[in-house]
Order: sequence, then structure tokens, then C-alpha cells
Amino acid sequence: MTDDLDRRGVRSVARALDILSAFSATHPRLHLSELAEAVGLPRPTARRLAVTMIEKGFLRQDPDGTYLLGIRLHELGSQVSKSSAIAHQTTTAADELSRVTGETVLVAEVDWGNLSLHILDKRQSRHPAADTAPVGHRFPLATGCIAKAVLAGLPPEGAAAIVPQLRLLPRTNDTIVDPKLLAAEVAASRARGYAIASGEFQPGMAGVAVPVHLSGRVVGALAVLGTTMRYPRPKLHQTGRLVRQVLADHRPRS
Repeated sequence: MTDDLDRRGVRSVARALDILSAFSATHPRLHLSELAEAVGLPRPTARRLAVTMIEKGFLRQDPDGTYLLGIRLHELGSQVSKSSAIAHQTTTAADELSRVTGETVLVAEVDWGNLSLHILDKRQSRHPAADTAPVGHRFPLATGCIAKAVLAGLPPEGAAAIVPQLRLLPRTNDTIVDPKLLAAEVAASRARGYAIASGEFQPGMAGVAVPVHLSGRVVGALAVLGTTMRYPRPKLHQTGRLVRQVLADHRPRS
């Protein structure tokens, strides 16, 4: 009897997590029918779970009946960023880079398990700029300065094993979709200690990034982003050296 109750409890938790995972940047609002279909549950079951999750603050429901993620998730998400070891290590460096450059500064954590990047922290640009990834955004490890930086932080054999696994889909006309070309860019980034990209991830945007290590492991990257107009290639390299130096200056002493 106890084992049966335990199994039902675990199944309910799994279903609740499936419901949360059904929401995304492209689907921030879902009707009950859409939610039930997304998680493969009957509508009455999905409704019962949704009611409980609304009571606990993990979902909201608008007057039109659509469901949205709840405020409690925002509260927990902020704790993820604040408690992250990489966020602690990069806070002072990110503040200085924001002050010196006036540009967008991002701290991203890499998830090697599912080959993705997660934006943990951000400093907003003081200059006119295109929208960049918000805190909490997750995207596949592929191309762009942040992806190249974390790959460059690996030993050559580690990067060589991962690059062929990446889905190099074209985001812009300048996106690197050839694994051999990406591998060459990663090697060049490793040699100089920072990665650069111009128009690869987002049209009109350029950036530099430096890998962040904790206990000898690559855990993410610190990046500065600006428009391609403000960041021609010579300035990208100048800023790359700046990010590398600032991060080194503020690295915790063991």
C-alpha cells in the first residue's frame, strides 16, 4: 500500500514538472486543452494539477482561462542566480565590465549534460542595442561567442568530442554551421584566451566571451555584447583582452 502511494506521489510530481516544462518563450500562455495535449494528460487530470499548482503559486490563470507560469517560479529563479557559484565568482568582474564598457554583460552557465547554455546574470547596456537574451533564458550550445568560449575552455580533446554532437543551425547569414570551421574557431579562441563573434548569433550584434572555471572545470562564460557598428573586429579583440584581464583580476584567491 505504501509503495503504491509513493509511486502515485512520484507520478504526480513528474506530471507537475511536465506541466511547467510545457511553457516556453514561444508558448508563454496555454489553454487547458493545449496544456493537456502538451503533457499527454486527460483534461480533468491536467485541470486538477493546474488548480493545485495555482494554489502553490507555480501557475497563474488569467480571466480568459489561459494558464501562465506563476510568480513563485520567478522567486525561485532569482535564488538560482544568487546562489550559483559562477554568479558569485563573476559578480565583481561583471560590474566592472558594465561600468567600463557601458555594454550588455552576460553571465552564462553551461550544462554539459544536455549541451545548453543558461543566462544566469545580466547587466543592461547604456547604449541603444537590440534585445539580448534575458536572465533565465536557455538555448542550445552551438555558435556565438559564449558557446565558443566554453568550448575553448575545454582541453582540445574534450572540445573535439563535443563539437560533432552540436546542432549547428543557421540563426543568421553569418552563423557557423560547419563543424570543422567551428572547431578551428574554438582552437583560435583557446590560444588567445577569449572568443569573438560578429553577427553569428543575432543580426547586428557582436560579442566577446571568456570561459569561467571552477575547481578546474569549465562552468560557463562571461561575455560583453554590443552592436556590430560599435564593435568592428579590432575593438572585439581589444574588448576580449579586457574581459580576460578583468576576470583574472577578480578571480577568487585560493
